[in-house]
Amino acid sequence: MIRELAKKLSAFDEFVDFVIIELQFRRGIFDASAEVVKEHSSMVLLRASSLEVELVVKIIRPRKEIASALGCRIQSSEKVWRVFTASEVLNFVAAIGDKNPIHQLKSPIVPAFLILETICAEFVDCQSIKLKFKNFITAGEPLSLHVDNNRLEITSAGVKKVSGELS
Repeated sequence: MIRELAKKLSAFDEFVDFVIIELQFRRGIFDASAEVVKEHSSMVLLRASSLEVELVVKIIRPRKEIASALGCRIQSSEKVWRVFTASEVLNFVAAIGDKNPIHQLKSPIVPAFLILETICAEFVDCQSIKLKFKNFITAGEPLSLHVDNNRLEITSAGVKKVSGELS
């Protein structure tokens, strides 16, 4: 379900170098479509839906070269929830047709849709999920998941990566 909607959004080739900063997932009844909802010079709002789910994605054009902004990663003693592998990332982007070069780096950046798919698999009864991406998650990076009430947070070595709301 997530992969099919991600495929629809990957068809917007003109935004291949943009990065996702916010992602909303909802279950309900929708018209199946994919569209650009709003577009500015550095920000775009995209929407894709099937008959049962909807994704709304806010993407921005990064100001800097992403590869150089990643730097080194610090290990932590936090309980590890998940580590995405490089091959997992490459298989996912190939499956959805994502051509963004940030997913092809030596340590590829984990696609937001793969993170959403993983969260949906864990919280199957959720009707909606809203995620805000604070920092990049790279393949091989140990991630911790903290859930308190309906608030969700993914961290790595104490650094907030993603915050979200479940309902």
